[in-house]
Amino acid sequence: INKYLSKKKIQKVINCAGIIDFDKCERNFKQILKINYQLPKFLSKMSIKYNFRFIHISTDHVYNGNKKKIHSENDKVFGINKYAKSKILAEKAVRLNKKNLIIRTNFTGRKKNKKISFLDSVILNLKKKHKISLFNDMYTSTIDVKTCATLIVKLILLNASGIYNIGSKDVISKQDFIINFAKRMKKKLNFDSVSSDVLKVKRGKNLGMNVTKIENKLNIKMPTSKKVINNLVKEYI
Repeated sequence: INKYLSKKKIQKVINCAGIIDFDKCERNFKQILKINYQLPKFLSKMSIKYNFRFIHISTDHVYNGNKKKIHSENDKVFGINKYAKSKILAEKAVRLNKKNLIIRTNFTGRKKNKKISFLDSVILNLKKKHKISLFNDMYTSTIDVKTCATLIVKLILLNASGIYNIGSKDVISKQDFIINFAKRMKKKLNFDSVSSDVLKVKRGKNLGMNVTKIENKLNIKMPTSKKVINNLVKEYI
């Protein structure tokens, strides 16, 4: 990468690489740090050396809490698990260059490769009429991936820097999100309502994000969870 950057006049670099397997992060923290921390740290240093703008995709998992509070970019972050810790370390490294942009987000959508997303697995279970478990105590501001990507580009074109939350305007539980999605897909949903405490790796239950900052920057209104679900339904249909 260093050799490539030294030969090319690069203006912007977007880092979308990341290991998001929570169990893998817990089992082999040193190994996942190579991608989740050392890579963005290296790119941040290169952004200073070669004078390009670095855009780093982070996560809403740096937030925490158990109430439906929405978190602003200035709120305290928490390393509740090793995945979150790796992303917090990365953010600190990226922020060494004040021109860099960090995106905290939670997105979902249809995957084009062999791997399936959470929503892909929900669709498969709906088609097969399998019972699934839905978390009734984990709250997010999930956004569809196409809208997320569009907004990231807009921030880049405006030379935005610092940290920005990108998510839906409201906060909704994982359970209610899927219930509403299934209704819009006109599919019968068979599910168990469970706590996220059943997961082996502890996770923050309140990941809701305040999106006022990006609304003001782009002079827009962020989509509600209802709009996000409608966008996803159109994508799958």
